[in-house]
Amino acid sequence: MFDFEEVIKLVSEQTVVCIGDLMLDDFVYGEVSRISPEAPAPILAVTRNDLTVGGAGNVARNIAGLGARCVFIGVVGEDEASRTLMRALAAEPLIEPHLVVDPARPTTRKVRFVSEHHSTHLLRADWELPEVLNARTEKALIDRALAALPRASSVVLSDYAKGALTPHAIREIIDAAKRRASRSSSTPRQPTIRSIAVRPSSSRTAKSSRTQPADAWTPTTT
Repeated sequence: MFDFEEVIKLVSEQTVVCIGDLMLDDFVYGEVSRISPEAPAPILAVTRNDLTVGGAGNVARNIAGLGARCVFIGVVGEDEASRTLMRALAAEPLIEPHLVVDPARPTTRKVRFVSEHHSTHLLRADWELPEVLNARTEKALIDRALAALPRASSVVLSDYAKGALTPHAIREIIDAAKRRASRSSSTPRQPTIRSIAVRPSSSRTAKSSRTQPADAWTPTTT
C-alpha cells in the first residue's frame, strides 16, 4: 500500500539542485471601461500588481513546497528585477540561491496586463535576451552547479529557452551528476544522486541531454 506520509517524510530529507532560467513574473490588474482615443486599444485602469518568482525559480519554489531543500542556480542581470528576485528567494527558508550576475544581460521579466472584471489577459510585455550565455557567465554557472552536486540527491534542469542552459552546460552538469552517482553508490555515508530530471524547452535541450522531448516533457517556450 502506498504510504503518502512516509514519502513526504523522505522528501523532507532530500536536497535537490535546480538549475535553469530564472524570471520575474509581474501581473498588472485593473479595469477596462473605455477605448483609448489615440488608438483602438483598451485603457487599463490599474488597481494592483503582483510580483512572483517565475520560470525555473517557480520550479525551485515547488520543490521547497514539497518540503525538500533546494539549491537553486540561475542567471540574472544587474537591475531592479534581479534585486526583486534576490529578495524573494532569500525569503524562502528552504531555497538556497546561488545566482550569477551578468551586467550585459537583462533579468528576464514578463509583465502581464489583466482585466479583472472580464478575466482577460490583454497584453504581455517581455524584457529578455534569449541568447546563450557568454563564456564567462556560462563557466560561473557550471562552477556553481558542480560545487552543489556533492550535497544533491536529485538534479533538475529547467529550461525555458532563455539561454542559461547552454548545450555545454547541460552536458557538463549531467555528466558530473552521473559520475557523482557512481561514486556515491560505493560510499553510502555520502548523499547519492538518484535522479536527474530535464525539462526541455527545445530540441536543443533534449539533444544535449541525450533525451527526446517526448521522453520527458512536451517542449514549450515562455
